[in-house]
Amino acid sequence: MKYNKMIKNSRVFIFAVLILTLFSAGSGMCAEPKKVAVVPFTMNSAQDLGFLQNGLFDMLSTRLSDPGKVVVLDRETIDNAIQKAKTSGKIKGKFNESKARILGESMGIDYVLFGSLNNFGDSVSLDTSMVDISRTKPTITFFKQSNNMGDVIPMINTFAGDINLKVFNRNIANELYARPQPQGPQAPGALQDAGQGTRGYGGGFVNLQQSGQKGFQTHLKFKGQINAIAAGDLNKDGTVQIVTATDYQIYIHKLKGNKLVVDKKLDFGSTNRIIALDIADINNNGFPEIFVTSLNIHRQGVNSFVLEYNGSSYKTLTDDESYYFRVVDGENKSKILLGQKSTVNPFKGDIFTMLPSGNHYEKDRKLIMPRSASVLSLAMGPVTSKDAKESVLINEHGHLNVLNDAGSIEWEGNSKFGGTGHYVLLPRNDTDASFQERIYFNPRIQFYDIGDDSKLEVFAVKNEEVGGGTLGKYKRFTKGSLEILSWDGIALAPVFKTRSVQGWISDFVIADIDGDSIDELIVSVVGRSKLLINVADQTSNIISYKLE
Repeated sequence: MKYNKMIKNSRVFIFAVLILTLFSAGSGMCAEPKKVAVVPFTMNSAQDLGFLQNGLFDMLSTRLSDPGKVVVLDRETIDNAIQKAKTSGKIKGKFNESKARILGESMGIDYVLFGSLNNFGDSVSLDTSMVDISRTKPTITFFKQSNNMGDVIPMINTFAGDINLKVFNRNIANELYARPQPQGPQAPGALQDAGQGTRGYGGGFVNLQQSGQKGFQTHLKFKGQINAIAAGDLNKDGTVQIVTATDYQIYIHKLKGNKLVVDKKLDFGSTNRIIALDIADINNNGFPEIFVTSLNIHRQGVNSFVLEYNGSSYKTLTDDESYYFRVVDGENKSKILLGQKSTVNPFKGDIFTMLPSGNHYEKDRKLIMPRSASVLSLAMGPVTSKDAKESVLINEHGHLNVLNDAGSIEWEGNSKFGGTGHYVLLPRNDTDASFQERIYFNPRIQFYDIGDDSKLEVFAVKNEEVGGGTLGKYKRFTKGSLEILSWDGIALAPVFKTRSVQGWISDFVIADIDGDSIDELIVSVVGRSKLLINVADQTSNIISYKLE
């Protein structure tokens, strides 16, 4: 009897243990995920960093979310809760840890994350806190300072990693945001990895530049200053011609072997000062037009003109046009002609899309643009996402701007880009009739996909001045380079750049000039001058890099 009773009691005990085990397991499986509210960061900066505030929220939400375990509340829910707390008087003044607890308790959540980003000049700092509303775990704080805005992403990665490990016992090695290491020694002049992350295509791209002795090829050495360059199949013979311009001459080149040779030289009036070229078949007659942006001899007005091959020679379709012209890429590889009306200040004129009308081109739709925009340094394309309708420009002060479809600035960079020797003269100052202020133009920028991810990068010239531009009204450049930039979530950051060349880059174009189905980056380099102004014995070179 005792034996049977012992067996019965054992069975009851085992059954009870199983029930408790299943109940505990069931409780664990049914445990609700932890809820986190990421309060929009306070942005302390002289410039509008609303885009970065949104970017920080998105990055933290992505890095902290864990399906079934951690839920990061959406932005609208958090904004509404904050507004309600402010209206009721529960939260007043600067957001801090005590106010985070008030907000968390009112929302019935587990954690509140808040912080600030401070940007003054080139300095940037991130100051953040993760508050446990139940007070079970101590508040996690993080502070980091840098002289590079591009370091914000690594800062966020570090802080998110601390939270995942210390709060949620979750150790994540996220290779998606890791920066690749340099791919070995670089060939002189070759495109270099800028160290900002290349999404996997950087190594091969850089290595291809080392196939030659210098990483680039020189196609033309020219005695004089090449002001502008363009490329296109002008006579529809299946080959790409390279068009260059001096002040009042245009040269049409063909590639023979490795050298560019002059196929046609066109002379125009010496009163012209050509500053930009573009090629596109805007009138859809089968032969691309050459759009020539030219100033008058006094550099106080615009006398642009348009050329076209008619089957036997190059003819002028229209001249004395008061527009700065620029051709930009549209959807489905289409080309769009833009025109900016001539004004006293070339950064202040209205910009329009242009349509052909006979041999002329008339304004169509006015683009909404910020003040300080020049069509000569404007390109259209997606930046922050693949489907975004956006534009990029270099403003009058040499800063890159990303614009949305409504023409508002979504992002403005701190680094200085652009810079050329081309300028207009403002009307003489009444108090000093001998002085005329100069307004300098910036070179073109362009979208192009250098990888295999169908994401467009931005190509932009960076010419560096003597003394950082402290010489006043005269610009003298010491060296130039071309940077390739990509959106990293918060900013346009460089992923590649060419080695610096002596002098300055006046223009560039992307085309397959040798017919091998691989595009080249073709760059016009003006040699470094000995004087502050251009001299008669100025020299220029056209060089190219393979884009693969």
